[in-house]
Amino acid sequence: MKNKALLVGINKYPDPRNELRGCINDILDMEHFISEKNNVYAKENIKKLTDREATKKGIITQIEWLLEGAQPGDQLLFHYSGHGAQAPTLTQQLEKDGLDEIICPYDFNGSNETALRDKEFAQLFASIPKGVHFVWISDSCHAEDLSRDPFANGEKQYRFFNGPRVSGETVTNTISTITTPLNGALLSACESHELSADAYINKRFNGAFTYYLLKNLNLYGDSKNIQTIIEYVNIDLAKNGYDQSPQSEGLLEKKNFFL
Repeated sequence: MKNKALLVGINKYPDPRNELRGCINDILDMEHFISEKNNVYAKENIKKLTDREATKKGIITQIEWLLEGAQPGDQLLFHYSGHGAQAPTLTQQLEKDGLDEIICPYDFNGSNETALRDKEFAQLFASIPKGVHFVWISDSCHAEDLSRDPFANGEKQYRFFNGPRVSGETVTNTISTITTPLNGALLSACESHELSADAYINKRFNGAFTYYLLKNLNLYGDSKNIQTIIEYVNIDLAKNGYDQSPQSEGLLEKKNFFL
């Protein structure tokens, strides 16, 4: 069995208006949880991409590394913390709302060439063999509005990109049709129309979703399945004033893919 993880966190984008503060902390905290606290992923099998390393090409190259040689029984983790957005799709029959969810790599400039669409992820992850335990975490916004509206006190802002809108393009597969058959889960920080908070919690910056996900994994990870963990995360976010609703998709029978 070989467990591998790819952790991507982008705080600094070329345009200073898009700078975030908690994304690298997110992936450092996740690395600590999976490798030091639980000793499930060996350090040599964890790769991190941060800031200028996390270009579209860089992310795709390392996803290919993540998936290479995967066998039934392996555990794979892909965690992304950074900006996210939505872009129009021309394949209306596949997207009821007419939108693709995208993440914004370091070199994202509003063009199709630099966006990473859900359909591209679906095509990459379609090669994961049956029986591989796969978890994909996306702590980013999937908001149609690409403007940025940070809180005036500097303690909270949102992970959606301040820049040009992406034009539509013809695409084929949907995320759900690819990820659902996998022995794994897609954990997203919010619904497609919501924003994901880049927050200041306990004197430190983090994604609110990642912070409360790790909190609940530490408390209940050995006894609850992922779907229940996400329910607890939703409760914590609501109690602390965050207007986002994390979602889980895919096969969630295994109690904890992280342990």
